[in-house]
Amino acid sequence: MNDLYHWLSGQHHGLQTFQLFRQKLTTLAVDEPNHKALYTLLSLPAARYIEAFDEEPVPISVADRAYDNLLRLVASLHFAAPAEDQLNDLNRIAATDLLDPSSERDCDPAPHFSSRGGLGIDGRQRLA
Repeated sequence: MNDLYHWLSGQHHGLQTFQLFRQKLTTLAVDEPNHKALYTLLSLPAARYIEAFDEEPVPISVADRAYDNLLRLVASLHFAAPAEDQLNDLNRIAATDLLDPSSERDCDPAPHFSSRGGLGIDGRQRLA
């Protein structure tokens, strides 16, 4: 997940980033079959965002919010989490709407790092 976060954090906030993100997730789902459900679900919020602006201009404030929510969401995920936390992550991903301002709370990694390690929003490794 570190590699995906670092790649995403270096991208532009444009629609093409979301399209490339989905392509990367498709490749990762094949290359890492143990995490296929995670990668498949993680592509859904990006797909909904892409479909919402099918060939329409995206307002900058909306693009920034969606990108920031996606970045927070990816930062909040941790492969080594206990099974219950991983299931909670999958449910949170499935419910995420990158366009909804209230999704910022659902994408925020802070509550998810209180008892376990992972990547922080700044991309730095946090210890469990």
